[in-house]
Amino acid sequence: MGMGDVQDTLNDLIWVCRESEKGFGKAAKGVSREDLRKRFAGIARQRAMFADELLAYVRKIGGELGVGQQSAVRETGEEIHDDAWVLAGCETSEENALHHYERALSKDLPVPVRPIIDRHRLAVQETLLDLRGMEQVRRAG
Repeated sequence: MGMGDVQDTLNDLIWVCRESEKGFGKAAKGVSREDLRKRFAGIARQRAMFADELLAYVRKIGGELGVGQQSAVRETGEEIHDDAWVLAGCETSEENALHHYERALSKDLPVPVRPIIDRHRLAVQETLLDLRGMEQVRRAG
């Protein structure tokens, strides 16, 4: 895998993390339940950290931060949606994030960066399972 490819893969993940950070930040403002608000704000902070970690590695290998693709987060106005709607949106974006991480890990990445990406992927997976659990609780309630 050439350096350019490595960089593209990492830039893709940085973009995914930034989108995720924005999405969860918005979700935190959009939900009424305090526990959800805290959880989403925490995930947003975690994703900001993930993006910074990957960015640090890109800089270390002398790369540039590519300008990310267009925003995947649907820009919604300030209309209030119910928590279930916000939850479903978060779930979809986590599935997408997980897909990007799995794709990255299927590539021949430099050894030092693999554990970072793997740790992120596990966190994304955990969040996804968490969100699915919340959805089930809501349906049962």
